[in-house]
Amino acid sequence: MKRKNRWRNSAGKKACFLLLLSIGLATSSFSFPEPLAATGHSVTVYKNTTPQLSMTTAPAPGTLKDFVQLNIDKLAEEATFKSWKGAQSEYYPLGPGTHSWLVNVMKAEQRIGYLIITAKNEGGYMLSEYGAGYEGLPYSLKELRQLLVQEGLITSTSSGNLTLTPLYVPLLPLWEVSISGKKLYINAVVPEILPWNSSKAEALLKKAGSAANLDLTVGSNLSPREVYQTNQSSDPYDNLLWLTNPKLPTISDNDFSAVLKRKGNLVFQSAGQNESVGAPLMITGYQIWTVDAQTTEPGTASMNKLYAAIGPQGRRFVPLSLLQQYGTLHQASTTSK
Repeated sequence: MKRKNRWRNSAGKKACFLLLLSIGLATSSFSFPEPLAATGHSVTVYKNTTPQLSMTTAPAPGTLKDFVQLNIDKLAEEATFKSWKGAQSEYYPLGPGTHSWLVNVMKAEQRIGYLIITAKNEGGYMLSEYGAGYEGLPYSLKELRQLLVQEGLITSTSSGNLTLTPLYVPLLPLWEVSISGKKLYINAVVPEILPWNSSKAEALLKKAGSAANLDLTVGSNLSPREVYQTNQSSDPYDNLLWLTNPKLPTISDNDFSAVLKRKGNLVFQSAGQNESVGAPLMITGYQIWTVDAQTTEPGTASMNKLYAAIGPQGRRFVPLSLLQQYGTLHQASTTSK
């Protein structure tokens, strides 16, 4: 099946929306923080006129390479990412501007993982998300091409005159595809054409750098611990009863593991704005970054950073604080443990 029917088809999403209305959930207001000032850099655009879509790597600043290598080396010490040892990195700027970068982790010319790095307003970088695997990761050119062929936008033997631009807004990797004079915006996690016009896309993209104002930095003294996964369904549409559950109070990075183990899977949603952040998303695990035990001092636990495992098979790891900034968390089932 095509990625589980593209993570359920639009009819399923409409059913979800109707259920939301029928149970009378209160829709919370949502707004993005103030945008970053424009940098003057243009979005990198990739041209392609061959059957196989491709992206061209771009030079990356030395400071970015150092930051990426440090985090790859740390992650490679944990079992889930052990294949990253000795891997190479490929860099692709993500629009708008060059606030964010997609870094593909490569071994033997095959992608085995990725990181998304965002430049911070005050300087330096933050790890916006990451994940390991051979498939099911954001920005899959193979899956994008399959969607475009399926939708009749290109043929199985030719992609025509197509312009491809990778974009990133908080929690939502995107493709902008220009073909035959028309722009399409496509979810780059589970490929799906979004019903956006250019005005809506530009409004969201102008605020894409706002997450750089959040304290999401993984300090050099933090190291990732073992990944925890619940092994339960990663599809929020498998059981919609979570819609009847109230939002959970804000959960700290240090308390999240106990909450997840007690309540089972959680669901992230942004009421009235799900489409803008790629929600709803099931949370099926986590990885916490903690201060090195040898340097642990009283009060250093507040420095810990937790990344929640979200999406298909829990392959994407995103900051828990970012999820709670842009939406709410709900218990996946109605049965308490």
